Amino acid sequence: MPGRTHWLWLPRLLFRLTLLAAGVLVLLVVLCPLVDTGDSGPGFWQRAIALFARDPAVRRTAVASAIGLGVTACIFFRSGSLARSLWRKSSRRPPAPPTNVVGA
Repeated sequence: MPGRTHWLWLPRLLFRLTLLAAGVLVLLVVLCPLVDTGDSGPGFWQRAIALFARDPAVRRTAVASAIGLGVTACIFFRSGSLARSLWRKSSRRPPAPPTNVVGA
């Protein structure tokens, strides 16, 4: 299947981008308290840093979201050798007919 190999980069790219977004959220939670000066100025970035540094609900939500993004990346976008081998097995032979069916 030459057309199938053309799209193999897409799940890998999505996996890496999702893990990157999770890493950015964790970095925001870890680094914002170190960068916070104690006063939130009129700028957007100063208010965002103050929000991530001081609000425990935002920090907990960001960590939980990062964990969710990591799990999502591993479940939906990771194409490992096990997934490929399972896909190949099922595509080579048709599924066996069910043996526990009541019929005429």
